[in-house]
Amino acid sequence: MAFTVLAYAGSWLAWSPWWLARNGVGLLPYELPYAAVTGINQLGLFAGPFAAALVVTGVRSGRAGLARLLASLVRFRVRGRCYALALIAIPLAAGVGCLLVFGVDPAADFGGGFLVVFLVGSYLLFLLGGPLQEEPGWRGVTLPLLQRRHHPLAAAVILGFIHCFWHAPLFATAEWDTARSGIGYCIAYLLLILALSVVMSWVFNGSRGSLLPAVLAHNGLNWAMLTAGGLTGATATTWPAALGMSALALIGIVLTGGRLGFDPAAPADPVVPVSSDDQRAGTQLPEDRAASS
Repeated sequence: MAFTVLAYAGSWLAWSPWWLARNGVGLLPYELPYAAVTGINQLGLFAGPFAAALVVTGVRSGRAGLARLLASLVRFRVRGRCYALALIAIPLAAGVGCLLVFGVDPAADFGGGFLVVFLVGSYLLFLLGGPLQEEPGWRGVTLPLLQRRHHPLAAAVILGFIHCFWHAPLFATAEWDTARSGIGYCIAYLLLILALSVVMSWVFNGSRGSLLPAVLAHNGLNWAMLTAGGLTGATATTWPAALGMSALALIGIVLTGGRLGFDPAAPADPVVPVSSDDQRAGTQLPEDRAASS
């Protein structure tokens, strides 16, 4: 609850010059230029889930926990299936449906070399559009705490609702690149985020606490949807992605018996609370001491 309140308050307040302006609900008497919108969006990402993750982790585990949380962003030694899901399965599930439904736009003139540069460059650029700022909060803090109290599938669904409605102010803005012109698109977006949450719980639990696959998985969805939209010229791409991700989520539920790879004996929590004595002494965490002994 503390994390959710901090994440919502931080992002909604930081975004308020945008969603309250004429670009949004029109309560403020100005319209922001696109460059300002980009900066405010980034500020909201850092002020919301990222800052909330740091605050909650600092309270739970002190500096040792903060170090572990940030280190998990670059811990790459995880199971290969986690990378397969993040780098292959999720982009395919999110993007192929759009390509099949709409087809490649004949007006899109992509040469072979330019297409490769476009795909690689956009993938790297989209990493800064949310995954790096959000995942320390969603999967690094919230999911492990939820899984301590709820069944893994229920925890994934609860987090999906938290994640979805955190975007609420952006639905009022003109620049946010998500189809939302009717109730059908809003339902599709909710379905998409719920399915993504289930699949990413599967990825995160399999990684045993590494946030790197979670960041790549989140980025894979964003990249695939926006790239497919660019290749097809279609602006309403939510339903194909939502259905594709829902199919992948169902596969994960069936293959894991609904547990989504969660192992209560070895929970995927990059932040393990430590005692105050450990924090003051700067000693190793309990599981680190056991491993070294």
